Amino acid sequence: MKKKGKQNPVIKTKRVYMTVMTEEEILCKISSTEDAELKKAYEEMLEGAKEHENFWIWYAPWKIVLKENGKEIGDICFKGEPKDHAVEIGYGMEPEYEGKGFMTEAARAMTEWAFSKEEVYFVEAEACEDNRASIRILEKLGFQPDGKGLEGPRFVKRKEPTAWMPIYMCFGVAIGTSIGTSTGNLAIGMSLGICIGMALGACLDSNEKKKLQEICKKREDRKQVEEKL
Repeated sequence: MKKKGKQNPVIKTKRVYMTVMTEEEILCKISSTEDAELKKAYEEMLEGAKEHENFWIWYAPWKIVLKENGKEIGDICFKGEPKDHAVEIGYGMEPEYEGKGFMTEAARAMTEWAFSKEEVYFVEAEACEDNRASIRILEKLGFQPDGKGLEGPRFVKRKEPTAWMPIYMCFGVAIGTSIGTSTGNLAIGMSLGICIGMALGACLDSNEKKKLQEICKKREDRKQVEEKL
């Protein structure tokens, strides 16, 4: 969550990389875009980014650039900072680069990056009903139908809970080896270490699942309220 004047993250895939646009780059997009609806979208993104400078990366568009020649071929964005553990993504690609998997590649990387943030448990997206290409991208990435949004069908992908058990099993083996070496009884040391690792892993797994269930319930409750409005 960096200010616009500081170094921003670069997200790389096999063929492209994404980096957040500066104010100057967004202004250039606004002045060069002929499509009125798209121009308005860039203006709204710039307005949101300037109003929330500490969260610039969540409001400003990110340019999608080909690694091989540095050509900008599209852009992707989050529609605001995380709210209720969720962020929404939007994207667009230059027509000549559509259908080549670039957007699927970029959207997958951006979704994974969002999930790397502790506060994000859901990534959402909306697509117009007649935009089958956009819907196919979301389906490829494992997004599931989630009702209707302002722009059309809404989709969501949920973060997978961290598997703490194998992590702490390895930790337990390391502890057991240390105990066994210091006591001269490797078998007892390993047994103790594995038991410690399993106990810690099981406890963290349980807490993670419980937290996710609570977050999911709150989200469903909020959706029900919104649908009644």
